Amino acid sequence: LTTKELDKLLSEREQERLNEAEAQIKQAIQDMPEMRKVIDNLIVEQTPEGLRIQIVDQERLSMFPLGSAQMYDHTRKLLAVVSEIIGRLPNQIAITGHTDATPYARGSSYTNWELSSDRAQASRRALTEGGLAPRRIAQVIGRADQELLLPADPTSPRNRRISIVILRERPLAGPDKATQPG
Repeated sequence: LTTKELDKLLSEREQERLNEAEAQIKQAIQDMPEMRKVIDNLIVEQTPEGLRIQIVDQERLSMFPLGSAQMYDHTRKLLAVVSEIIGRLPNQIAITGHTDATPYARGSSYTNWELSSDRAQASRRALTEGGLAPRRIAQVIGRADQELLLPADPTSPRNRRISIVILRERPLAGPDKATQPG
């Protein structure tokens, strides 16, 4: 096997593991009657970066109380399910907190930056309490309202979310990067 062929095989195997994790997360939520209410709060998708699991607020079901980083029990249970499944993979994890564009009251020293960071940290704690090894966490970031899920509706509850990415160890298999100008 050449290095290129080995890289391609390893990349394909990693993709298979990410596909399996995606299916397992969706199935686990389906199999738990008490978790079915949060199924619309979960967006699981493949990205060039890795497998992104987003826990998104809905109009009638939030993951955290407004303006708070103290998560609801259903959020903690959802993160425990996610932790159990992603804990089986070797990949590093990135956690990002996002808010909507609703500002805090004028003069408040606490802003969406702190809130998004605090929620990302609360999610990190919940994942490690659920069994994810702390060494697997590569980054915990607060993004405030800088990466809206729905840019056309900046105050939508769906913009309030936690994003957990199982980071790819290898780039997606594709054209040979060495032959492309850099």
